[in-house]
Amino acid sequence: MRRKRKNPSSSARAGSILEATTSEAIEPSSSAIRASETRLPVPLDPSSSQQVKKTVDKKSLSMLNKLYYFCTRRPKAHEESSVLVSMFGVYLNRKDSYTMRPKGWVSNMVILTAGKIMMEEEKATNGAVTRHILIPQFMDKVICASNLSNEYGYNPWCIEDVSQFILPTKLGYDINQCKLIFAPTLFEEHWSCYVFEPKDKTLYVLDSMHDSLSTSKKNLDDATKRRFEELLVLMNPGLTKDNASITLVYADVPKQQNIHDCGIYVLKYMETWDGSIKWQDKTMPDYQYKEIVEFRQSLICGWVQHPKNEVREEILKAAGVWGKLC
Repeated sequence: MRRKRKNPSSSARAGSILEATTSEAIEPSSSAIRASETRLPVPLDPSSSQQVKKTVDKKSLSMLNKLYYFCTRRPKAHEESSVLVSMFGVYLNRKDSYTMRPKGWVSNMVILTAGKIMMEEEKATNGAVTRHILIPQFMDKVICASNLSNEYGYNPWCIEDVSQFILPTKLGYDINQCKLIFAPTLFEEHWSCYVFEPKDKTLYVLDSMHDSLSTSKKNLDDATKRRFEELLVLMNPGLTKDNASITLVYADVPKQQNIHDCGIYVLKYMETWDGSIKWQDKTMPDYQYKEIVEFRQSLICGWVQHPKNEVREEILKAAGVWGKLC
């Protein structure tokens, strides 16, 4: 049976772009070609464009949720030391990434990793670090070295005690030139953060549960103030104890709505807080629980997808999302 030749005029009506679905090419007539050249392009239906975008967004969100679940599901015993993030000299394994699940209590290593990545990204973007983030071990040292109940047992710090935290030869830059120095703190199973502003000699206390401040926490605040005064002298040889007095200020920051998100609030301080009023009369916005969960997801998934993550491809393939995330 002979195949009927397609009507050229129908090709003209369909436009100049026609996909061949058979192996036999059909040559349009010259009149059809002229019609296609003169016909104005049909504008894309905005509703169709939005529908495509929604479909893509929905698919991307589905893949992102899949990656988040993979990173934060409870690891089996043999999986706990498996590394998900490896960059800038820090490593995050599955045991630590599990703490980034909804309602998870954030681990020390998550705080350390976040701080290192934030500083490296600021350096790559601006050419310098202006927001230095001390590793959590710094405040562990403050807590352990400060005898909060015995004034006579207090031992002032010397440079050898804190060289790994402050010396330019260790860090690659002078933290005394930074605008802010963050000190994330884990005390009595609660995360809070101190922020020191060298220029104004001010130490801010950022605590999402400040309203329930205990006597021991108040003692720690005073001890931390004293330690930062010692740091100020060590970083500035021209200063003495008498002219290195620091002002302690309790910042008005949003309060957590539960007992398990304190570490996430500290991560938000490290990322955003600079002491300026940006949200009506506050230095930080109030967060809904949904926003906190989304921040957990964006952080851990962002680290895994980071181009500097040495195990990026391996993890994305294991999660089943390699090549599927926009």
